Amino acid sequence: MSQQDLRTGAVLTVGLALFSAHFGVGDIIFPGKLGFDTGSLWLIAGFGYFFVNTVIAYLGYLAMAKDRVGIAHMAGEILTPFWGKLFGGILMLVVGPVFILPRVASATHEMSILPFFPQTSIALTLGVFFVLNAYVCLNRTAVVDRLGKVLSPALVLFIGAIAVKGIMTPIAMPVASTVTTKAAFGVGFNFGYNTMNAIAAVLMGGWILNVFSLQGITEPGAQQRNLVKVGLVTVVLLGVTQMSLTWLGASAGGVYPEATLGDLPLKVTMHLFGRLGMMVFAVLMALACFTTSAGLTATAGAFFEQISGGTLKYPVVVIASSVCGFALGLVGLSRIVGYTVPFLALLYPALIVIIFGTFFLDVKAQRPMLIGGIMVALLFGLFDATKTAGFTVEWMESVVSAMPLGQQGFPWLLPTVAGLIAGKLAGGMRKG
Repeated sequence: MSQQDLRTGAVLTVGLALFSAHFGVGDIIFPGKLGFDTGSLWLIAGFGYFFVNTVIAYLGYLAMAKDRVGIAHMAGEILTPFWGKLFGGILMLVVGPVFILPRVASATHEMSILPFFPQTSIALTLGVFFVLNAYVCLNRTAVVDRLGKVLSPALVLFIGAIAVKGIMTPIAMPVASTVTTKAAFGVGFNFGYNTMNAIAAVLMGGWILNVFSLQGITEPGAQQRNLVKVGLVTVVLLGVTQMSLTWLGASAGGVYPEATLGDLPLKVTMHLFGRLGMMVFAVLMALACFTTSAGLTATAGAFFEQISGGTLKYPVVVIASSVCGFALGLVGLSRIVGYTVPFLALLYPALIVIIFGTFFLDVKAQRPMLIGGIMVALLFGLFDATKTAGFTVEWMESVVSAMPLGQQGFPWLLPTVAGLIAGKLAGGMRKG
């Protein structure tokens, strides 16, 4: 064991910090809604959701441990440095200042503040939220400790209390599912895009590698081993909480059939804890939203400083992210969620190709193959994004519906495999 290997306590602290940065409003509302929508097939759908947000997220950390730089470098190794930075930059903006920061801040206002203080303006809530956010993040060496030692344990305590109570004393048995057994896994898989944990993994992995360097952990092997261990702690916690919350949503379907995406978690918590439930939910939501905001703000600071070669300084990015989150958060939660989905549909399939390619293949040797897969994945991502944005393009829908596995929610999968094969053959012909 190298002197630069983190001790068990430090691994847990960093793992908890990463978990709390992942676990935001999406991780509270979407697993429960998935269980609610799939009823008796909640377990199959839950495994689809689990695959995206735990298995692929962990592969993201493993790919980061192998690359030891960041998603912009990973994508740049396959595409070009410019396109890698562009792809990584779009991911960071989607998962950071433009969508997630305003989403978690507005969720804090609507779900944690308004029920108790209905006269509070959203501008006041967001102002306090982002001043605290900047305070926690500006000291870049202290962010992990502040999250992992103070805020994360409280977050885990509240999640654990809700999960244990809901499992020990179920609200009701799940109702019959309106989703077919064949489609259930795909429903969960596609639903899993909403929480963005796989995207967050390849971004936060770069942040943690940067933190390691600041702490003097510069030995490549130690950085890899440490990231693999803290990533495992993170995704195990994510997996346990996601499956628990999916079950809670499924158990509530028969009792609260009219529940919506936003109020289902509150109804569940109040059913389990009575009058105390609203306060429990409010604290859980505020903690989850704030820790995610802080983790992603710190990640954005490290990311943009790195890809700009130091031109964009960490403190400047932290402050700019907080200002951006404040301004866009005034739009409101439901509208922000609607704006996010098309971007996720566009980017996720290509990101999955990059993660799997970086981890399982020699990227330089298989570059043409991976380019073929990424191009096709982006094309089908564009089809899906167009549909989720509310536009109907008949020829796109005809292509998607004709694809094998389209009914299971994976119209992009086999064409992407065909793109990989075509890229491999084209690369071989060039060498020949």
